[in-house]
Amino acid sequence: MDIVEARRIIESLRKGIPPDGFIRHFTVGRASEITQLTERLDDVIHNALLLKANYGAGKTHILRFIRESALEKNYAVSSVTLDCKGEVRFNRMDQVLGAICRNIEIPGFSSQKGIRTVFNFVSEKLECASDGQNNTFWQELTNNGRWDISDVLDSPALFVAIRAWAWGNSKVEDRIEDWFLQPWLYYNQIGLLYSDLILSLRRFFIDPRPKRQFYSDGVFLFHTQGYIQSWSALRGIQRLLCASGLKGLVLLFDEFEDVVTNLRNITYQESAFWNLFQFYAGKQFPGLSFFAVTPEFVNKCITLFLNKGRYESNYQALVKTIPTFQMTPLDVEELEELAMRIMETHGIAYDWIPDNVFCSSILDEIVCKAASAQIQDRARHTIIAVVKALDRLFEENQ
Repeated sequence: MDIVEARRIIESLRKGIPPDGFIRHFTVGRASEITQLTERLDDVIHNALLLKANYGAGKTHILRFIRESALEKNYAVSSVTLDCKGEVRFNRMDQVLGAICRNIEIPGFSSQKGIRTVFNFVSEKLECASDGQNNTFWQELTNNGRWDISDVLDSPALFVAIRAWAWGNSKVEDRIEDWFLQPWLYYNQIGLLYSDLILSLRRFFIDPRPKRQFYSDGVFLFHTQGYIQSWSALRGIQRLLCASGLKGLVLLFDEFEDVVTNLRNITYQESAFWNLFQFYAGKQFPGLSFFAVTPEFVNKCITLFLNKGRYESNYQALVKTIPTFQMTPLDVEELEELAMRIMETHGIAYDWIPDNVFCSSILDEIVCKAASAQIQDRARHTIIAVVKALDRLFEENQ
């Protein structure tokens, strides 16, 4: 890291949070656990995994670690924080799809993210294929350039979107992006989508379907028939990314406890748990997904259904079948190693040598004191304490 990067890192560490791009550098301990997670990316196991850890014990950090590792291994990644009080309720797959599209990242495009980047990336591959590269997938996708119908994607909405993106302009791209980020806003504006994405572009492709068939087939809707098209669009995005040379799409869900604590309607809660099981089963989304929960999550689920009178519900049994990954808290020795890495970074950031005035025994004392605090997020508390001590010592020696 250079001085600019080091200063950016220290600014982030002052809040107790390692910055993106350096998560793995500030990940210590849990060697066997980390190895198991990274091997999961190599094995391409297509189902969900519950990451269990107490509040403040590193769930979010590990999700960010997986993000960096997945991007390095040539996966696209989307990190989603659930919020039942906002517009990311897990019982609403159209909202989940919108959040995934908003946060999706592609390797090599670190400064960009979102469905716009995906469509640009896919369109570039499509253009290369149309220039003579022999690729059966793209031929099937476009039906040899006719763009009338395609069996490659089972989401008619995604097919309409990628076709319009290939032939459209900035106005069309803006419309598609907004549609995929907030599909629910267009349920009463399907005429607008038809006009922008089909009628205005008909000269570029052969599509025999009349306007009424697009409407009757629900081409522009993501919430009907059990959100069937939200799922099919998610599968389609995965397939487009794989056809474009990536290994697939990894989904990271933080604050999944929100489903239990903030979704008050039992019907919505059951729908949310069914969606979780759908990710685990791997049929609706043939990719990797990780869910951050507390160790008490399964018991909370069982208690929830019993308290709501769902004695015969199978959801508590289904939740038990989903594989879990228990993360151990960092011990003092591991926190000391983390503190040493922070000290080295602080020296780079401000061009000084902390070792000359900051002996290891003083550093160990600070770590032990911070780590002994009876709080759940003691790792973050320790990081903040170490940076404060280094800041103070640096000012005293200027």
